[in-house]
Amino acid sequence: MVLAKDAVTPEGQVLCGAGTKLSEELIARLRKQGVLVLSVKGRPVKQPGEKSLSERLKALDERFSKVKKDPVLRALEHLIGEYWIVEEKGEEFLEKLKASK
Repeated sequence: MVLAKDAVTPEGQVLCGAGTKLSEELIARLRKQGVLVLSVKGRPVKQPGEKSLSERLKALDERFSKVKKDPVLRALEHLIGEYWIVEEKGEEFLEKLKASK
């Protein structure tokens, strides 16, 4: 997991900056310093009933299947798919995916 926002104490002191990679040891140290909430990138915890990324992308493709010839709606579908990929896998994954095409 990677911090999306700075980890701060209840007094407002920044202990770790956004972008810091979290380990179990670091999380334990932050907890000892009084940090109770962390904002992380992506979706590290899956919610009950939540569809996987591949299931969501397949459903998105099905939703837009009747408007494949409309360039505006195709662009919208593409943007939604990219947003979901970045949200779940991170920006680096999307860049690698684009480079492999």
